[in-house]
Amino acid sequence: MKLAKKCLTVLFLGCIAFSVTACGNKKADSEMEETTEIAAETVMSETTASTTATVAAIETTAEISSETVPETSTTEETTTSATTVTTATTSVTSNTTTTVTTTMTTTTTMTTATTTVPVASAAETAPPPETATTVVQKFEPGIWWATGSDDDRYFCFYDGSNEGSFKDQQTGLKVLFHYDVENENTFIFHIGDAQSGERVSVFFVDANTAQVTWQDGISETLKYQGLGNFDTFRFYSNLELCEMALEYYEINYGYRPDDAAAAIQNDGKITIQLYDNMNDHNATSAWYTVDRFTAQGQDVMGNPVSLKN
Repeated sequence: MKLAKKCLTVLFLGCIAFSVTACGNKKADSEMEETTEIAAETVMSETTASTTATVAAIETTAEISSETVPETSTTEETTTSATTVTTATTSVTSNTTTTVTTTMTTTTTMTTATTTVPVASAAETAPPPETATTVVQKFEPGIWWATGSDDDRYFCFYDGSNEGSFKDQQTGLKVLFHYDVENENTFIFHIGDAQSGERVSVFFVDANTAQVTWQDGISETLKYQGLGNFDTFRFYSNLELCEMALEYYEINYGYRPDDAAAAIQNDGKITIQLYDNMNDHNATSAWYTVDRFTAQGQDVMGNPVSLKN
């Protein structure tokens, strides 16, 4: 009987122990599942937050950066550590690995500015600039006929030098000179033995014509007559023509008037008057108009005359 009670007691204790063990196992299983779910939710939450932060960082980087790589791949890999719950009879291991890959493709239009940089080359030697020189025209050697309001005269510019001489139409006297060129329009003439020069304005109309204004204001037009000198270029001065006219009249009419006067006409001819001085008036014997170079012409009636013997 005691043995039966003892067995029942043992059996009853065994059932209680079994029940406790079963309850312990179920409670352990329940706690394991709950722990696993919490761990998984924690991993997912941390992964989602990390992914969101990564995307935001990528977007911010794409906006700030001036140079964006055409295609960027960012991979955020989150691995949860193994969570192990162990009881006396059961071991459960949960390994959860979540990998999130975010790929962003940014298309950027690149504008390339091309700047041409000169390539250094060997220095080139530029030709020296031409020196600006003023060509000063001079009087050609030979005879220049000068006509003006005062009188006519002839200049002879000697060949190969800045020297010459001139003769007046009125007297025919020869006067020497030399000159210097100050600039293209100013010549300094030294007349005779004068040490001081006379500044003369010279303007060449062309190669054969020059306008000359002397220091006293008298202007002349010089025209080139050709190469030569006073030995080869012959003209008759007014004094010569007057003397020739008196001789001509005496030869042809047997009478020699007291005096003669000559004047230059606009056409360059020389008009000669032969007359006697009657104190209160002049008694004219003849009028001749002749060429200064040939001494030939006509009288007042149009009859030809030649004063040259």
